[in-house]
Amino acid sequence: MNSAFHQMVRLCSIITLLVLLAACGSNGQTAQQASTGANPAGSTDKKEASAPRKFKHVMGETEVPAQPQRVIGLYLEDFLSALDVKPVMQTVVGAFTQKYLEKYTAGLPKLDTGAMNFEAVLEAKPDLILLGFPNYGAEGKYEKFSKIAPTYVFDKDAADDWRGTLRTVGRLLDKSEQAEQLLKRYEEKAAQARKTLEQSIGRETVALIRVHKKEMRLYGGPDGYSGSVLYKDLGLNPPNLVKSIAWTNDGGMKAISSEVLAQLDADHLFLVVDEGRSEQAKELMNSSVWKNIPAVKKGQVHEVTTDVWMTFGLLAYEKKIDDVLQALAKK
Repeated sequence: MNSAFHQMVRLCSIITLLVLLAACGSNGQTAQQASTGANPAGSTDKKEASAPRKFKHVMGETEVPAQPQRVIGLYLEDFLSALDVKPVMQTVVGAFTQKYLEKYTAGLPKLDTGAMNFEAVLEAKPDLILLGFPNYGAEGKYEKFSKIAPTYVFDKDAADDWRGTLRTVGRLLDKSEQAEQLLKRYEEKAAQARKTLEQSIGRETVALIRVHKKEMRLYGGPDGYSGSVLYKDLGLNPPNLVKSIAWTNDGGMKAISSEVLAQLDADHLFLVVDEGRSEQAKELMNSSVWKNIPAVKKGQVHEVTTDVWMTFGLLAYEKKIDDVLQALAKK
């Protein structure tokens, strides 16, 4: 009897040990899943769940990859760079390039919009092409781009509303949340700059002149490349001449003669000189008309670059604010 009893005790002990070992093995597996981030059966993460999306645009409808990696954005490199997507080509217009983007575009192959090289586009192996202006897709170019990769064409110039363009690019790249964060960053930067400038120059007037080809251009607002940041975002005070002739013109600018320039009563003047127009600028600055502008008399003329001030995009507009603060904020 004692022998039978001892055998029974031994059997119970073995069973208990086996149960404990099984439980430990199960717990170990669960711990391993937790430490490695393994998903329960049947679950997927956000990236796996993503799928191609369809977007309608002026040229039709395009199916965009879930998370584009190799993107060509014609004149949209500013937006791609802001959203941490390195473009695979850099847009150029003849000799003009957006030099302020060099740290993002250095070493990239160039794509001249004046003579589209579709073979170079094909060699870049894009998985998405974005055309910032409708004419970039005109005359059969959209069909050629579309044969290379899914192509989206902006319904109107992407420059008309750079904030809306940033949001659209954000949706196309599946980065809408990041786009909104960038817009918030810009608005906060502009608001702080407004306060600084109000304290520095108050209601003193500010204007911008561009030496462009064979004409001078006076820029206004609240639309266009420069007026929108000067007079809308930063709340600066435009001279009477700007309000009377350049405020509502298409593109927020007006070509002016020397006679009209003589009427410019700006306290502060920003000057943009296009590449190859330095001789024209020298002639202008040696003229009596120029020397009699209030801003010139006060030594308050600030030269800024074409690539920043005659373009659009979050990074460009942030740089414009920096330029204005550098020139007008009291040190």
